[in-house]
Amino acid sequence: MSIVLTVISVYFISNMITDLSDKMNESNARRNFIKKQEFMTQEFSKLLEHERQIEHVLKISPSKNLSSNLEVLSSIQSTSPLISNNWFQINESEINFGNDTASNVLKNDIRDFTKNNKSSQYISIIIPQGKEWVWRIYFRAVTPNQTIVRYGYDINLKALHNYFSTIDATALNYAFVFDQKGRCIYHPETTFIGKNVYDISSIQPSDTIFTKKKDYVQRTTLSEYLKLDVIRFTKKMDIKGVKWFICVSFPEDVYDEDVTSIKKYTTAIYSITTIMLLFIFYLFTYANRKAYKEKEIAIQEKNTLLVENEKIIKEKALIQLQQLKEQINPHFLFNSLNSLYMLIGNDIKTAQKFTLNLSRIYRYLIDPPEKNIVLLKDELLFIEKYIFLQQTRFKDELFFSVEVEDESALTKSLPYLALQIVVENAIKHNMATEEIPLRTTIVIKTDKVIITNNLQKKQHAEPSTNFGLNYLRSIYNHYSKNDFKASEKEDNFVCILPLIDIHS
Repeated sequence: MSIVLTVISVYFISNMITDLSDKMNESNARRNFIKKQEFMTQEFSKLLEHERQIEHVLKISPSKNLSSNLEVLSSIQSTSPLISNNWFQINESEINFGNDTASNVLKNDIRDFTKNNKSSQYISIIIPQGKEWVWRIYFRAVTPNQTIVRYGYDINLKALHNYFSTIDATALNYAFVFDQKGRCIYHPETTFIGKNVYDISSIQPSDTIFTKKKDYVQRTTLSEYLKLDVIRFTKKMDIKGVKWFICVSFPEDVYDEDVTSIKKYTTAIYSITTIMLLFIFYLFTYANRKAYKEKEIAIQEKNTLLVENEKIIKEKALIQLQQLKEQINPHFLFNSLNSLYMLIGNDIKTAQKFTLNLSRIYRYLIDPPEKNIVLLKDELLFIEKYIFLQQTRFKDELFFSVEVEDESALTKSLPYLALQIVVENAIKHNMATEEIPLRTTIVIKTDKVIITNNLQKKQHAEPSTNFGLNYLRSIYNHYSKNDFKASEKEDNFVCILPLIDIHS
């Protein structure tokens, strides 16, 4: 009797699992759609960062240097493979083009566009340019001394397609973006770019109308790209200055296959369970033997998980290091270029030394060590160059000193960029003036490096993310070093970096 009841229970449980799988597949599709939409929105929004950079230049540049600084920034921005053209105009002067190879027809088109939109604060439009389409972004800004700067740049939509194809090549879904008029801005099929999505796909204008309870539209339709049925989600994109929509499509067959597989597995479970229950008394000994083997497998899996955990820690440190370098490079390079520009006209020898040190710093940054640790003597050579650049910028506002108490410590190792992280944090979070300079001391001991700076916290400093310190902590955890410390003592900030002896 108990066997019959168990078989009936397994049957009903199998049906419940199948129903639950249907709901989970639909829920997974919605979650993947949201992730895809957020990813695409974030990538498009990155292309609007140039406006923030321009505003920063306007804020820090005196009138006599404004044009030169804008030319430097324009040259840097024009190196992006996505930007086909960029230009700026100061007051009513001639337009400065970042791309000297642009045709006269294109330059005249840009002059007319700027003239017709002199008073416009912000424009974001999709326009044809020859045989291709571009996303044109144009904005008007005013400096503190009321100088008017008009800045614009074109993003080639075909190049944007190639960019997305590279960073999103493994996705099991595809997306396309279109504007309020239905013009296709991005699509995996490049021939669709610039066309009306209402003509080339099953999208309808009603798909862009949402309710307060549901900010997206979901329906099953035929894909214009895959030529098969897909589950399609349509949602508005949250991007400044535009009213765009994104459609994310998932092949319906993929989810049908999942449900079919689960039904097959539940049927197999039902059959196997029935057979096992009929012969359970005869297989008691076998079950004990199987349990013993499973225990051995569990031990092996536990050891495997420990190895995998170590790999994850390494990968996490590498990701943190890459993000740390991405934070350092643009801001640091921009400030260094500004300083170099000022030096060239005043002190040629210092400018030459500044350029050489900047080059060696970036060589060091683009060639990270394999295991995220470097010799202390190499890190000291790097930080000396970094300190030279900072002291050239801030002059008597910064004082640095390096004391080597034990020469043998130079052959030991510490995390890559450790000294730079601590020194940069000191400069970033503390005030420094000629009357009250920021003093930083680096002391090399036998088994550790102690970095100390006086505390002069900025009143309106941006909140600290502790990203750099977390990166150092993860490296030391990987090498089983638990004496890394960073703390405030009296009027000083003290950071203790334990040295790693890889030969011990």
